[in-house]
Amino acid sequence: MAWNRKHWLALIFILTLTIRLIVAFSTPNFTYDSYFHLRQVEHITETGTPLFEDDLSYGGRELRFLPLFHYVMAFFDLFLPLTIVAKIIPNILIASLTLITYLITRRITKNDTAPLMSAFIAGFIPILFTPNAFTTDTLFLPLLFATIYAFMNLTREKFVYAYIGLFLATSVTSSSTFLLLIGFGIYLLLSKIENKRIKKEEAEVILFSLFFFVWLQFIFFKDVFLTQGSQFIWQNIPSQLLTQYFPQATIVTAIVSVSIIPFIAGIIVVYQSLFELKNTKAFLLISFVIATTILTWLTVIPFAFSLAFFSLVLAILFGMFYENVFNYIKKTKFTNKGTLLPILTVILLTLSMAIPVLSTAYSQEMPTQEEVDAFTWIDTSISANTTVVATLEEGHLVTFLSKKKNVMDTKFNLIPDTGKKLRDLNVLYTTAFQTQALEILHSHNAEYIVFTPQAKERFKKDQLPYLSPECFEPVYNKNVKIYKVKCIVRELE
Repeated sequence: MAWNRKHWLALIFILTLTIRLIVAFSTPNFTYDSYFHLRQVEHITETGTPLFEDDLSYGGRELRFLPLFHYVMAFFDLFLPLTIVAKIIPNILIASLTLITYLITRRITKNDTAPLMSAFIAGFIPILFTPNAFTTDTLFLPLLFATIYAFMNLTREKFVYAYIGLFLATSVTSSSTFLLLIGFGIYLLLSKIENKRIKKEEAEVILFSLFFFVWLQFIFFKDVFLTQGSQFIWQNIPSQLLTQYFPQATIVTAIVSVSIIPFIAGIIVVYQSLFELKNTKAFLLISFVIATTILTWLTVIPFAFSLAFFSLVLAILFGMFYENVFNYIKKTKFTNKGTLLPILTVILLTLSMAIPVLSTAYSQEMPTQEEVDAFTWIDTSISANTTVVATLEEGHLVTFLSKKKNVMDTKFNLIPDTGKKLRDLNVLYTTAFQTQALEILHSHNAEYIVFTPQAKERFKKDQLPYLSPECFEPVYNKNVKIYKVKCIVRELE
């Protein structure tokens, strides 16, 4: 039996999922930020509610976040161990982008093969190939593009209801949903400039989406708005880290993250659609390209997420590029060679994407097993209600694995003086002065400090220079070192 499009699409999905799962299960651990989400899912499974009042993070604080991702994962946690859920479900969700990309590309092209090419690219976008990441983006991106697909089909009543449901779910998953609204605004502007008629259904759902999103964000983040003002946009990230979260975008970075062939093809389609062919079919997708570019330039959305979203849009636009190339070949004397185009395209895509994909997959920032063992040892060997110092990235390991208070982690909202806290934390790993270190430890009520290979590499230190047997007792002395603080600094009266 000859293979049809459904068979090829199923193969792409299965291939994507299989490779992701092989990488995911080749190491038992997760990326650093994943441990925050693991803790939230665990808490929802046990209590039914998110951990908005956290006694361990920063020694005790309020948290505000959108919880749909955690509820979805908690549902699966009822039937499977959490570590298995965290490995399998996010990778199924990301692999589903191949199916959604296929549907969107099929909506804007007439070529049978073009949607399959877009699906293939979506399955192996380098920046998305992080199978050990248990984060909200693994649910948010499929929901976001499913919402876009529903928007493209609003003339059919069932898609109106589908859009409303998907937009509600997207809005309760991530605040980055505002990227969708900015894209809609640019879409309306482009349509007006090119005299493209705006459908009544489109105008109505855009207006509904705007009001609902603003209302929902106010409900969840009212305290953050009132406390931090405009800093809410930048998530109260310490100024020292802004260039890390919002680095300067470069073409080279974009090409490496997206892969060179989809990047060039997508840019060509954008240029032709806007300035040469005036192709209104791509206006919606081009609007998202423009929105992503503007918001990235303004450092409003995290760079990694903007590249992931940008990459998926370019994967879809590649389908239009493929269709244009195929139609051009049909008009030339090489028309009988058209059957070679799919094979040649797959070969070129594989050659251009394989190395970046493998590089990303095997360079994920994760704790080693010996680091995980050390933080787990803290849970069983150190008394409760203890504050443990670890690096910023390891803060969530302290709260999830060690079940102890940390000094700092990567959730900055509603935390005062995050810049000072980060300076204190860095000083503890760099200062040569014991008195200075003890003062900082005392100010944060810290009783233990963890020195991991990750800390060694980050701070370029083989050991903490201020350690002395009188003030710091080694209680865990393997490749990971854990020291108990025995001294305090007092002012003389």
